[in-house]
Amino acid sequence: MDRAGKSFTSEQPDLFQQLAQIEPEYRAANAPDLDVRDKLRVFLRESAKLAQKHGVSRERVVDRMCLCLPERPPITMRQLNGWLAASAEDRPFPAEYLPAFIWATRGNLGPLEVMTEALGLHLIDEQEAIAAELGETILQKSRITKHERDLRSRLGA
Repeated sequence: MDRAGKSFTSEQPDLFQQLAQIEPEYRAANAPDLDVRDKLRVFLRESAKLAQKHGVSRERVVDRMCLCLPERPPITMRQLNGWLAASAEDRPFPAEYLPAFIWATRGNLGPLEVMTEALGLHLIDEQEAIAAELGETILQKSRITKHERDLRSRLGA
C-alpha cells in the first residue's frame, strides 16, 4: 500500500514490457539502409577498369594485393573475378581486402567512399585535412583577436 492507503493494481501496464513491444518497430523505422553491396561492386569494377587503363591488369591487381596481404592465403584471379562479377550476389567482396585492393588499383578511393558515404561521412585527403585545420586556426585567431579587443575596451585602453 502507498501512503494514501491505496494499493497498486496489477492492471497497470509494465513500462518495460511496453518498451520491449515498441522498440523493434522503432528500430526498424529508424534504421538506415546500409546495404552497399551492389554499389560497392560497381565501384570495385570501376576501380579495376581505371587501373587497367593505367596499365595495371587484373592479374597485376591480384599480385599486388597478395604483396599487401602476406599472412593471408593467396588471392586468385578466380576469386577477384568472382568478387567483381555483376552476377556474384553470393560472393561479397571481403572488407578486410579493401585496403589492399585500393592500393593495388592505384589508390582509387571510390569503393571506400561508398562505405563511408552510407554512414553520412566523407573522406578527405591530407591536403584537405591541412586546409580544414588552417581554417579552424584562422577562426580561433579571429575569436582571440576579438576577445582581446573586448578586454582592452573594458579596460578603457
